[in-house]
Amino acid sequence: MPKDQQNRGAGSLLPLVIAIGGIALMPLRAQETRHEQQPADPFAGLNPAPAADTSSQPKRSWFSRFFRDNLGFREEVMSEFTSDVEGSNASRQSVGFEVLKKFSTATATVASFDFQGRLVRRDGYNPVLNDMEGASRPGWSFEYHNLYVDLYNVANPLLSASGRGKNVGRFNFRAGRFYVPFGLNLQTDTHGTILQLSNESNFGNDRDWYAGFWGSINRHLNYDAYYMAGSGYDLEYRGQSGLAAVRLSLSNKYSSEYGLEGGVSVLGGERLAQPAWSSSLAEPAPLKTQRIGIDARYRHTAPRGLLTGTAELSGGHDARDPVVTQLYQAEYLRASRRWGIASQFRRFSRDGAGTDSAILGEFTWYFRNDVAGSNSHWIKLNIERQIQNYPEPPRTIVALQYYFYR
Repeated sequence: MPKDQQNRGAGSLLPLVIAIGGIALMPLRAQETRHEQQPADPFAGLNPAPAADTSSQPKRSWFSRFFRDNLGFREEVMSEFTSDVEGSNASRQSVGFEVLKKFSTATATVASFDFQGRLVRRDGYNPVLNDMEGASRPGWSFEYHNLYVDLYNVANPLLSASGRGKNVGRFNFRAGRFYVPFGLNLQTDTHGTILQLSNESNFGNDRDWYAGFWGSINRHLNYDAYYMAGSGYDLEYRGQSGLAAVRLSLSNKYSSEYGLEGGVSVLGGERLAQPAWSSSLAEPAPLKTQRIGIDARYRHTAPRGLLTGTAELSGGHDARDPVVTQLYQAEYLRASRRWGIASQFRRFSRDGAGTDSAILGEFTWYFRNDVAGSNSHWIKLNIERQIQNYPEPPRTIVALQYYFYR
């Protein structure tokens, strides 16, 4: 081939070679471009912070840890004046407190302690529902209400790791003085209210000394099972064998999701009780007691507020005398939680001891009224009309109460 043709052929191939080489180098250039555009690591060259040295920090004493960690203290002030249409006037003034202490590890609460008491001054006496024991305490007195210890998940030492996880909240132990485990009182704090539930009439006291277990059975049911001294206010034995009580109640999911609470309670044994024919100062005596009860509470939204209905029904025997207790209550709370009204009908009947029944109406103005009940401040006007009041004639009692709890 002539040289000029060869040179022309080589010259025609040169652009093709250059194009192919450029195409081959494009991925490398793109990769270099990506490396050039990638931002630098802002933490490059930095060393991790050294661990905090706690050896030089002062260790707190057990006294400091006990009184600062998981300790709650609440104050209570109450002033109450009562009068009936026949001119019997009375007043009750009190200053109280509640101490709640929880004992915890790094991962769980293992125990708690609660004590609640009041220093009270009484002048005169009228039998309003929240002071049925006041007749025997004229003048100055110190009263304790709650005094108990809870131990949580007490079966854990006997369970495997998986068993502990499956049984959280199922086996808890309580010992001390608290609400009688019958009816809605276990789920209702009536410490400061005038309207009470039915246990005071049913057993002579709404609190007792006891020990036993409580917790959840499953996602639907809770249980309470206790042995009670049956002595009421003071822990003492005067020949009574005590009481056994079991309660099955709906779990908290029904209250939070449907506004429904309720349960079934069974109680039996012996308690100390006032003879029906004697004065309140007579010595109590052992009394064989049997009860079975059913209760329910339902909350539902109402126009601009919340409507709550409550019922407690029970029957049984005191010795050989049949006993029937009824309580029905309706409440309306304004949506602002600033005021509410309530009405209650209650009836207690025992063969050989007559019947007590009454209807009550109440108006409450709230200065503070949180949902949990841990911060309450109110004024109440309560009117009780006794329909039957064995062995005395019925009367009307008006109560005005100021209450502060924080």
